[in-house]
Amino acid sequence: MRLFVRHTAQTDARPALHDVPLASPRRLRARRGVSLVEMVVVLVIAGIVISMSLPKFAAMRNSMNLRSAKQEFAAYLMTARAAAVRQSQSSQFHIVNNTAWTTVSLPNGTTTTVNQRLRLFRTRNVTVTMGGWAPNDSIVYDARGIASWPRQRRIYVLTLNNLKDSVCVSRAGLIARQCSW
Repeated sequence: MRLFVRHTAQTDARPALHDVPLASPRRLRARRGVSLVEMVVVLVIAGIVISMSLPKFAAMRNSMNLRSAKQEFAAYLMTARAAAVRQSQSSQFHIVNNTAWTTVSLPNGTTTTVNQRLRLFRTRNVTVTMGGWAPNDSIVYDARGIASWPRQRRIYVLTLNNLKDSVCVSRAGLIARQCSW
């Protein structure tokens, strides 16, 4: 390897051409980049890793969709109960063909819808069943927030692909996210 040697006799600031070190063939080979074989090996390894992780991401997305649908469904049930207490009027939670909504009975005999319709199958691809069948059901809460009709426990099962979860409503109208009673 040649070093720069500055001649004291020269006043020129630039080195002469014969003073510039030549690039060795090793340096040129090291700077050329990645070979095609190396690039193919990296792409094959990346493809294997991605193909192993994609099913995990799909399963995680499904479980998150089911969890979100369960939370929304429970929130609609809680809204029906809270609306009855807040307005001192009876309210109804309705579920028909995977669509849920809440109405409140007004003193003049009319009803008003409290929230927009929750379409679980359309938005999250989740189906709701009760006793194995699609529910056509409603729960009526009195002004105290206690379920006045029907007087039985309700178990709504939410299903997405092979995943299942449930929301339970007690005889008194209390909402439980886990059916442990």
